Amino acid sequence: MTEPAIFSDTFLAFGSHCDVVLPNLEADTAKKIFQQIKAEMEQLESTISRFSLLSDIHELNQAEKGVWMEVPGELWEIITIANDFNQMSQGAFDVSLFPLQSLWVEKETIDENELREARQKCGFDKIELDIDNKRLRFKEEGVELDFGAIEKGYALDLIKPLLIELGAHDAIVSFEEDVVLALGNHPAGTEWPLGIRNQQQPNEFVHVFEVSGQTVYTTGTVYIRDDGEGMKTRKIISPATGLPVQGKRTVSVKADSATMAAFIANIWLILPENDKAIISDQLSNIEILEVEYTEDDVKTKVTIIEKEERL
Repeated sequence: MTEPAIFSDTFLAFGSHCDVVLPNLEADTAKKIFQQIKAEMEQLESTISRFSLLSDIHELNQAEKGVWMEVPGELWEIITIANDFNQMSQGAFDVSLFPLQSLWVEKETIDENELREARQKCGFDKIELDIDNKRLRFKEEGVELDFGAIEKGYALDLIKPLLIELGAHDAIVSFEEDVVLALGNHPAGTEWPLGIRNQQQPNEFVHVFEVSGQTVYTTGTVYIRDDGEGMKTRKIISPATGLPVQGKRTVSVKADSATMAAFIANIWLILPENDKAIISDQLSNIEILEVEYTEDDVKTKVTIIEKEERL
């Protein structure tokens, strides 16, 4: 029988490398768990990811205006979650922005007519849900759904109970450094230290989360280039204006639910402070790191929301 060691392996899912680290398990056991995680991820990707041209979401996005489409289980689940998040944030979280996002990919400026035309295809008001029969229809031509903002978090929330059931009580599953699930204990300590890199100085950390049984999700208008040399910008579109969010900022969220962490991280880049305060009143057991990069400074703000469960 082989001695327990630290198992590590990687596969591609949702357009990223998914890294799996399983300490304190025998090699054969760890390999079997890894294969089950990979299979679950591949199955989910074939349902909810735009990266797969054979996915259920790709088929749904081809639907014509006014045609009712039945939605399979996992896809329906994430659609209803996205709808709840849209209502909770009063429209700041919107998975129907793909026409706007694709418009901004290659352009720095867009004329008013282009912007108006794209915005006509966006918004949850362009989608009608039939809750009883688990189906939907689009009210306008060209409406498309894209779950890129939460799909990796949703995937980790599905994987989390599976890992525990399979006996992987100590584990790291991460989509590169953007979305990280940490279970149990680090081999050298009680909790996993998950550092958030300084985008201007990648060898430095602006903050370290202590994590056990939770996820840290990071997004922003800037990210570290693949070659590690400096920052690259990312366009985050505001549903309210149809324009990219200004500034060089990142948001990292530690939460019990990876899907919730993804939701908060994305809307925290968009919402004004007053709206953040309103949503904060509905949250519990959340830690939020906001980082702003200027030419000569790095500003950080940490918000910890701890509330007792309501009876």
